[in-house]
Amino acid sequence: MRKGAWSLSVPEIDKLLGIEVYATENAGVGGVIRESVEDFVVEEVLVDGSKAEIEKAAVQRVLGASTSKQRYLLCVLVKRNWDTFIALKTIAKQLDLSQGQIQIAGIKDAKAVTAQHITVKNCSVEDIAKVSVKDIEIRPVGFIRSELSSYYLLGNHFTIRIKAIKHSKSTVAKRIAEVAEAIDAAGGIPNFFGHQRFGTTRPITHLVGKAILEGDFEEAAMIFLAKPSVY
Repeated sequence: MRKGAWSLSVPEIDKLLGIEVYATENAGVGGVIRESVEDFVVEEVLVDGSKAEIEKAAVQRVLGASTSKQRYLLCVLVKRNWDTFIALKTIAKQLDLSQGQIQIAGIKDAKAVTAQHITVKNCSVEDIAKVSVKDIEIRPVGFIRSELSSYYLLGNHFTIRIKAIKHSKSTVAKRIAEVAEAIDAAGGIPNFFGHQRFGTTRPITHLVGKAILEGDFEEAAMIFLAKPSVY
């Protein structure tokens, strides 16, 4: 952090991973995020500009999808408080398919309400209609020629609710404006990986990766299998 920077409290788990600075020096608004799952909403955006929406919207022509039956059925998957891969595994089981027959463009947060696109191989609209899983909704969009992959992902649209803010509305508005100005001056928000990318309960994947890069595969295996974590 640069000299004279405003002092910010960095969580211990972040410090453990070497994350000790923030992109701006401005004071935040305080408050609490993710008090409930509905406070964190993620809606996926694909390269053609189409967005997977939480609420059912008018049918979009996503990636050229059509009603003519092809190998891959494109759908919007809306989930609440579900890990992406566990959700896909559960859906595949109900459809009597292998998990590999369901593909995504990107992983979405577990403790959140999220909407994303999926493709299901060799599946009909009628089959999808039979899927019944608590807090999961699947809406068919149409058929496309190829399965989804990260190639089709443009980004994600976030709606984040911050609760328990103790400052006045005028102070909050002023601080938001100051942060926005600082981010704009810095050229935007940097592409950054938080501690969840290192492992939510056992943040060790960076250590495993380092050992692999150094060619020490035994050490990588031992870290992965046996290194404990206080988190």
